[in-house]
Amino acid sequence: MTDQWKLVQNPRVMARVELAEMISGLLLVLFMWMHMLMLATILFGERTMDGLGAWLEKYYFAQLGAVGIVFLLLIHFVVAGRKLPARVREQQMFWRLATKLRHGDTWLWLVQAVSGLLVLFFAAIHLWIILTTFPIEAVKSSLRVVHYFVFIYAPMVLVVELHVGIGLYRIIVKWTSLNRKVGALLKWGMTAGFLFIGYWVLWTFWKYGVSQLG
Repeated sequence: MTDQWKLVQNPRVMARVELAEMISGLLLVLFMWMHMLMLATILFGERTMDGLGAWLEKYYFAQLGAVGIVFLLLIHFVVAGRKLPARVREQQMFWRLATKLRHGDTWLWLVQAVSGLLVLFFAAIHLWIILTTFPIEAVKSSLRVVHYFVFIYAPMVLVVELHVGIGLYRIIVKWTSLNRKVGALLKWGMTAGFLFIGYWVLWTFWKYGVSQLG
């Protein structure tokens, strides 16, 4: 057994990695919700959103936030991605086991794993668009939604909220004394709520963008 393998199997190391996964995941959950609520300022008019965007950029919160979220995504991907079956044989074994057991949490883990990879894909596109189109303005955001609504933002909201909801459920079950039923209620309640807000925000951007084009 190599020293590197012994290090990976060290209980203290594994505990710290699990803690890093939980903390980075929780911070990402909080960021996603905060980001959603900030975008929801469009519901109160374009001036409200433009004012918030200008304030965030004036004090470099938007730029620092983008750097911070990239850093968090990389950390979370490394510590959480270690559990993913990388080889085709391992993936086939997991699929056979999941279909045989028919265990709800096993399927949730599979959805979380797949959605996590999709989140990285969508996040890379979204961050690139944002960082190359400063300043943040309601008109720009609305026109982006009009042009990429079907292909980027609509599925991105669904994938992100599913991943966030399942991740929060796993944190509740693993790190708190709450049982699975309570965790499931919180998971589906928050997921449904933020999906509603997310698509309401997208629809508002869509309407405003169409009005600008017309």
